[in-house]
Amino acid sequence: MKLTSASVYGLINSFDYSIDINTDGITFIHSTNGAGKSAFLKLIFSILHGDLDVVKQIPFKRLDIGFDNDSTLIVEKTTNGLLTLIQKNELEEPIAPEDIESLKPPVYISADRLIVKKKDGRLVYALDAYAKELEDWFVSAKDGTAIDITDVDIDGDLADDEIEHLLRDIKSKVDYMYNSGLRINLPIGLRMPPSRYDINKNHDNYLKLAHALDRYVRDNYLFSESLDVFRDVVNSFYSNKLLRITNGKIYIDLSDGTTLPLEALSSGEKHILVIFYRLLFQTEPGSLVVFDEPEISLHVSWQQRLGPLLNDICRLRDLQILIATHSPQVIHDMWDLANELRS
Repeated sequence: MKLTSASVYGLINSFDYSIDINTDGITFIHSTNGAGKSAFLKLIFSILHGDLDVVKQIPFKRLDIGFDNDSTLIVEKTTNGLLTLIQKNELEEPIAPEDIESLKPPVYISADRLIVKKKDGRLVYALDAYAKELEDWFVSAKDGTAIDITDVDIDGDLADDEIEHLLRDIKSKVDYMYNSGLRINLPIGLRMPPSRYDINKNHDNYLKLAHALDRYVRDNYLFSESLDVFRDVVNSFYSNKLLRITNGKIYIDLSDGTTLPLEALSSGEKHILVIFYRLLFQTEPGSLVVFDEPEISLHVSWQQRLGPLLNDICRLRDLQILIATHSPQVIHDMWDLANELRS
């Protein structure tokens, strides 16, 4: 489902707001300081994420979130606690807090995004944590490149021509993943793509290979695509520097051939890395992204380029992004997607 609207009443005990939400990309929210735009978005995220302890701490009376199936999630503070309802066709039904999380998976990119809290409560630099995470993911994907068909379970048979067509389609994706460093190793005696004669002579093994490769591609193609898009987007911002990813490790190469450590990047360069890492590697397709102040540390020219790139990511991954901003440069020429919060 996609969000279509959000209305809040009694926010910070002072404000009533209602916004329309773009179903196919970005929605900007802007206002003066202290008007509650960050609190509004944090409230939307916390409810959809099931963080009801956080919701209880935010002063508000009621929040309505509209969806594109004509239903509305209603969250109201009462003397007995939070009341959560789904309204559709003028009928209201209670919804359990744990069921709210299934409505729309949200991701929150905070203004303090260069620091992250680990599960044990420690605060660490985001780039260090994400670089390690990326390397671990790559190692895991790399471990699966040795294709094993011995334990493949087959549910139903395919004709020789169907196997040939499936493997040729998979071959194009396998070749793409090879450019990211994920090169598969086939079982002895099998080749890609096989001829019709190969399949006819070794039907069962090529059927198993098709299933094994299809599973590997489904598990890892998105990761491979993210590596390419991440590198290309970041390098479109950087000058005299080049982001390189080799075996899952992030390197920053200078024009003279030396390598720069991540901590030596400027604040704006770090923010670009973190923003697009979170969108591409930590956000599932179809998610809602709540993004607070993307303009932090970015030059005006970078702010102006950010919106179109975020819209491209929305189309690539079917995302909705709610952005709270003070910057007219971030909105730039997309004012038709902007909501001003006015009391």
